[in-house]
Order: sequence, then C-alpha cells, then structure tokens
Amino acid sequence: MPLNSTSQEHNEGFIRLALAAPFLQYLTDRGINPQPALDQVGLKAELLSDPSVYVHSDLVYGLLNAFSELSGDRYLGLNVGETFDLQGWPPFAQSLQSTTTLFEFFARFVGLVPQETNSVRHSLVVEANKATYRIERQQEPAVPPVQVTGFGAAIYVRLLQTVVGNAWDPTRVRWESRYINGLPLGYKGIEVSLGTDPGMHVSFPVDWLFLNHVSVQTAAPAPSARHDEEVTVVAALRSVLRDKLDETDLGPKVVAGLLGIPPERFLKALQQQSTRLPREIKRLRIDVAKEHLRRDTMTIAEIGLSLGYSDKSHFTRFFRGQTGTTPTQYRLGQKEL
Repeated sequence: MPLNSTSQEHNEGFIRLALAAPFLQYLTDRGINPQPALDQVGLKAELLSDPSVYVHSDLVYGLLNAFSELSGDRYLGLNVGETFDLQGWPPFAQSLQSTTTLFEFFARFVGLVPQETNSVRHSLVVEANKATYRIERQQEPAVPPVQVTGFGAAIYVRLLQTVVGNAWDPTRVRWESRYINGLPLGYKGIEVSLGTDPGMHVSFPVDWLFLNHVSVQTAAPAPSARHDEEVTVVAALRSVLRDKLDETDLGPKVVAGLLGIPPERFLKALQQQSTRLPREIKRLRIDVAKEHLRRDTMTIAEIGLSLGYSDKSHFTRFFRGQTGTTPTQYRLGQKEL
C-alpha cells in the first residue's frame, strides 16, 4: 500500500536553491570561506537565502560536493544534517503538529515535502513486516549526490527517531542508497546498505506506524515557504530571470546555464510544459511590469528600462499589445480599485 508524494507529470529535476543554505551557514560558522565553491558552480551566496530561486538539482549536488572538498570534510552532508533545525522545517513541523500516529505523520509529510523540489518523489510503502520510506530521484543524476545523501540520512534518521520516541531501536532500521560513501557504515547503529537506486530508502518495523508519535509543543505550526506555483521549469526560469530582464541575451544557452542544466534538456523540459522560452519571458515581463505599476514608485520609463526597453513608447506598445491597455491606463485603474 504506497502513499506517494506526487505524480510523475512534472519531473524536470528542479530544486529550491535555499535548501543548500544550511551548508553555507555551516561553513561560515566554522570560519571557512565558501566563495571558491560558489565560484566553481557560478552562484552568488545571496541567492541561497532567496526561497523563490530554483535551479536544477545537479547544480545543487555539485555545489554541496564542492563545499565538502573545500572544507576537507568527507561527511559534510551528514554533519550539516545533524545540526539542521527540524522544528524549523515546515514539512516536519506541520506534519508533527497536525497528526497523532507515525502513519498519519508520513501521510501528511509526503504531501508537504514536494513543495520544496520536484527532483525527487517521496513515498511510503507498507508491507507485512516492514515499512519503507522512499526518496526516489526522478532522473539519473549527472552529478553524484554524495553530500545530499549524507544529509538525507541524518535528517530522516533523526526525523524517525524523534517521531518514534522511546520505541526507537536503531538495529531495526535499514538505510539504503547507491551513494553510501556520504555516511559511515553503521551510522547511528543502523544498517547501512549499498543499493542500486540513486535515491534513498529507510526501512523500519511496520508496527511503529501505529504508535502515537512524540509531539513537540509549539505555539503554532511553522509557516511554509512555498509559493502557489509548482516547482517546474517555468517557475525555475522565472526565479532566475526576474532581475535579469534588462539583459540583451536571454537565449536558451544563457538561461539553461543559470539553472544548471544543459540547453537541450532545458528546451525539452519547456516542451513538456507546452511552452517556449520567448513566451515565458514575455509573460514574466508583463507580470513584473504590473507589480511595478501597482506600487507607483517608478516612472513608466524607469519600469520599461528595467525590463529591457530603452524607449518608453516601445515599452508602451509591448504592454498594450499583451494586455489591451497602456501602462498609464493600467496604473490609473489600479488606483481606482
């Protein structure tokens, strides 16, 4: 009886870049300059604090592996996972506070985790004598997710241990992945096994599912950082292009590079979403223009310039062609509303 997080309709492999922020903080707290690793993958540190930025999962895997090499810490992901604030993680906090048993917890959890990424698919499989929580990668990774696997092991073992409470017995838990070199054998007393799957599986006794879990009392469930849109290639390109709309070269090669994905893979992902890059850039320009027009802090010429239109009349024609109204008329209409 499986419980699945998502269908495989959208599986382009994008991930919220802010999920790598704990690694950046971990290095900074220890006096290690992360800049060489950031330069290696072409990212700026400030982007990791923006929850609206999505990139391809391979770019994150490469960044975290580079952090590991830079710090000389083979088990960096594991160590970061050990210090990660579970109570501050919305999927965990909300699931814990709105359920009673471990089964209810996972049923809630698999529905909340996909708000962070579509690069993996979460599921709970219940068999006669064991239950398995699976994190399956939607695509074969081009970059080995070694540190991500170590991080996942620390997070999900801690998560399970926290929820099960006094019933916890590490000898009855098994962790399996192709990338087990991200954690030592016998980690936390559990069985660590080499698997063929690039994802991660953690198995435990099925009777644990029916135990009342240990609830942590807090004032209110932690708010989710998700946006209304799904984590798709469209959401990803919108996140990285929002502040670059005044640049002249926004072709597939440039945008794919910003996302950390090969151009042909990027174009295929757009095709699967039944859209094209010029169309999405045009839609983004209109959405950003409307936001500026509603705020009334920039002139129409300034808005046009920020979107790549050096001439006010050119921007006006573009806006009217897409919306049926001029920027001035739209701004006045918003004031009346």
